[in-house]
Amino acid sequence: MKGKRFKEQILQPSASRLGPCAVIVRPMTGADLVVVQAIESENPASWSGGQLASELEQESGWQFVAEAGSGLVCGFVCGRSCVGEGELLKIAVGREHRRQGIAAQLVAHTLRYLAAQGVARCFLELRAANLPALALYERFGFRRVGLRKNYYTSPVEDAILMEKIIPALH
Repeated sequence: MKGKRFKEQILQPSASRLGPCAVIVRPMTGADLVVVQAIESENPASWSGGQLASELEQESGWQFVAEAGSGLVCGFVCGRSCVGEGELLKIAVGREHRRQGIAAQLVAHTLRYLAAQGVARCFLELRAANLPALALYERFGFRRVGLRKNYYTSPVEDAILMEKIIPALH
């Protein structure tokens, strides 16, 4: 029991300021792409609908959506895994659903999924000015491992590289 509790703590945020909004995290389907694209378009340097659709075709990819009780998709996450490593490529929550714990639920689901797949490490990068996302990832135990100067455009900005070691499930 002690080992299970430890693993649950590692895969959950260490603290939460807001109670989570009730959502179901499920695999993304092609039918979700219109809403996912609308959510994505609210972000700087957003992916196109074609880029999002191509993620669904990636052999090593994984994509999940957060669906509110009403059936409305209010957030999503995309990533890929290969040879024991995962990379969280994109996470977004619709503007009107932010600050409700939905991104945290997507990250927690992703980490549980990766652990179940035997993935030992997860990487991500984010804009240096995206302080809410940085705080979220740090709460989940991601640590800074690098910086890419002037990596992003529109606007030009550094990228913070982060890594999390994922405990094996037994």
